Amino acid sequence: MTYKENIPEFAMQPARAADEPGETAQINDGFDPTPYDRLLVPADRKAAPPDEKLNQEPEQEKQQKLEEKQKAEEESEQEKESAEPVTAEERPEPVIFSDEPPKEAEIVKVSEPVTVTPLEGSAVYSDLKVNTICQKLETDVFIEEDILVPDIKPDLASILIMDGKAYLSSKDMQIGQDEGDHIRVTGEIALQTIYLPAGAEDNEPVSMIQSRLPFKTDWQVSASPMSHITILPTVEKVEYSVINERKFRAKVTLKLALKEYAEKEFQFFDSLRNEKLEVLKEKVRISHIAARKEESVEISEDLKIKENGIKPVKILKTDISAAENHKQITAEKIVLNASVLVNVLYMGEEEKDGETILRPAFFQGKTDFTQFVLVNKEENISNIKISFNEKDLEVKIDEDEEGFNLSGNVNTSIEINRNLEKEIVSDLYHGVKDMTYDFSEKKLEAVVSAGMSEVSAREIFHIPEAAGPVGKVIYVNGRIKEKKSAPEQGRASVNGIIEAQILCLPEDEGKRPFTVKQDIPFRGSMDLPDSGEDKKLETSAVIKDLWFDRINGKQVEVNASLQIETAAVEEKTIKLIKNPCFVEGGQAKRPAPMVIYITKEGDTLWTIAKKYKTGIEAIREINKLEENAVIKEGMKLLIVK
Repeated sequence: MTYKENIPEFAMQPARAADEPGETAQINDGFDPTPYDRLLVPADRKAAPPDEKLNQEPEQEKQQKLEEKQKAEEESEQEKESAEPVTAEERPEPVIFSDEPPKEAEIVKVSEPVTVTPLEGSAVYSDLKVNTICQKLETDVFIEEDILVPDIKPDLASILIMDGKAYLSSKDMQIGQDEGDHIRVTGEIALQTIYLPAGAEDNEPVSMIQSRLPFKTDWQVSASPMSHITILPTVEKVEYSVINERKFRAKVTLKLALKEYAEKEFQFFDSLRNEKLEVLKEKVRISHIAARKEESVEISEDLKIKENGIKPVKILKTDISAAENHKQITAEKIVLNASVLVNVLYMGEEEKDGETILRPAFFQGKTDFTQFVLVNKEENISNIKISFNEKDLEVKIDEDEEGFNLSGNVNTSIEINRNLEKEIVSDLYHGVKDMTYDFSEKKLEAVVSAGMSEVSAREIFHIPEAAGPVGKVIYVNGRIKEKKSAPEQGRASVNGIIEAQILCLPEDEGKRPFTVKQDIPFRGSMDLPDSGEDKKLETSAVIKDLWFDRINGKQVEVNASLQIETAAVEEKTIKLIKNPCFVEGGQAKRPAPMVIYITKEGDTLWTIAKKYKTGIEAIREINKLEENAVIKEGMKLLIVK
């Protein structure tokens, strides 16, 4: 097809000149300029037919109209400058020229200027200060060090048992005025190593080395000014390797658990002066640390060996742990009863064939103590967390009683927790005026229930064939390797694993002592009201007792008693409303005075009332709805403004 073929036939006709200058060309001979209009002039820009009277308008009237137009444009520019900025959504759509005829729906709308009136000066707030845990963090620290066998100790053949406890130089730190981005943590690990001496004589089948491994780490933690930080260290794993008969290497994985305590101030929006608002309120619970106390109790107890026991000569290894038995809370004090469990691996003297020989032996002892902790009468206690530090306790041989003496102090940390209830405004609107506001989100925690339970666990340890039948078990220890908790219909179930090991003497006196390691699974549950799927469970577990029974030469039964404590924690994110404003202008639609509204998924009476600027009670009353009526999808509600 050629270019000429695309030209309409009417376009090929010559244009007629005007009969006289200043006159419009006459349209005759069947010539119709309308197609030109359709092709060249946009539909919405077509001019009205020319009017001879307008063309002959006097110059004075033209000048007057021009001045009025300029004045109107100047006033329009002044209004734009004084109005609030218009967002992209409110700008008018550009005019698009098209060959198609105009559609009635395509109408260009120019929004009115938006005026925002801040109301912060009229806003009423209420303040609340609470002491709370701002953050909980965990990190691992790895310590690796080569340890020399002391000159007074025999050469090392192999390591039987290695474990340790971690102690901090200071577990409570005060942050200064300036916000810090790191803290320095220092302490030491008390490491105990039981090993087989190289070429040991019968009178000393095992030997022990006590080591102290210092550690220091800079922890990248952003702490709030004037806050308190507590850190709990736990030895997670101990690995070792023998380098030679006078040196071995220890690798320790240390877990640090941090809690930051600080005073938080919340500002809750209440109302506007001289304005009636519709507000949505909800009750929230906020955990408040009413008190944190450190109490110390002195202990001095003689621990006697049984009549058939071996007289102690030298202590090889001691394990000391404290655990709560029960507590009683009154209006003025907390009465706390706890036990200290002592395990001792020692060398003792024994008569055999008229000779005195040294033989390793095991002793278990326990003593109870009671503490009284004073509390304020007005404190409505909801939960108490208790932990013990046994670092200052020491076990010595009591020569007079042919046993042991436990002496020193037990340091008890007590955290008294209570919940504060507060009704807050979470949303608002005005019955006539449009409103907007800013908000910030805050995360709150509250302990809603807590429970404690004692759990028993047992496992059969199988003796390896290569080690031979076991003649006697001389030591047992264990640590909690894993624990998990889950809600279960008003209860909390807890399960985990104890990593335990026993030190055995074989029946064959020609063979050397050996160790057997094995996991002991445990499971327990406790009543825990309000512990649904939406709650977080915090669980702690402590081994209260660990003992063994030799079944036969190939099997040993190990039993454990644990104390498990679980708290159900409610986590909630709230909106703190601030900077309320009235908004005028724009493209906001005024709700109709009466509508039939069909509910959608997610609708509530509040969202519907806010949309139509009416009241919840008015919707209930006109639609005969009960107070606790559920809004279902597809309901038809009559809304009257």
